[in-house]
Amino acid sequence: MSLSCIVLAGGKSKRMGKDKAFLDFKGKPFLRHILEKLSEISDNIIVVINKDFSNYAKIIEGFHQVLLVKDFYPYEGPLNGVVSAKDYVKHEQVFISTCDIPIISTEFIKYLIGKTKEYDMVLPIVNEKKQPFNTVYKRNSLEIAEKIFKNGNRSLMKWIDSLKKVVINENEIKNFKNAIYMYQSINTPKDYKNFLKIFNKRGEYGERHSI
Repeated sequence: MSLSCIVLAGGKSKRMGKDKAFLDFKGKPFLRHILEKLSEISDNIIVVINKDFSNYAKIIEGFHQVLLVKDFYPYEGPLNGVVSAKDYVKHEQVFISTCDIPIISTEFIKYLIGKTKEYDMVLPIVNEKKQPFNTVYKRNSLEIAEKIFKNGNRSLMKWIDSLKKVVINENEIKNFKNAIYMYQSINTPKDYKNFLKIFNKRGEYGERHSI
């Protein structure tokens, strides 16, 4: 599949108190889970980080398609991460994710790609909130992000609002197994504890649960 992926892993994780990319889930870091799923559908994965590359050596081991890139301006927000990855994107379709949740539905990503067509992006709405990550953009939208960023604006939503978009709702997302959980970020130790608690022994989410 001709798909590039950007994984934003350069945040401060202030509320968590530790880097979420390294949180353990079933014996592997969050970021490793994300890369394993994305590598099934992409040959061009850019992970945007702020720490030394050596910290990620074990996580990216075996992934020939993964490239580590440092933020241009550390801790300047997610738009900065998107712009930092722009020049390494190879394909027309770009999936952008964070490292907040180790759940990725590749079937859902394929669905998102099919929804772009004449649009710059697909914008999921979950719990009445716009979800700018774990969705698909066209490569040209990254050029727009760069222009906004270089003009001194760090607002992610200003970028989103400037794009031609198609909106999808929760009902569409729930048609794909576990896809809705891609929009349930784990930001605090309590979130993390709840996440581990509700995940059952088979590694599947029960439909009655939420984070």
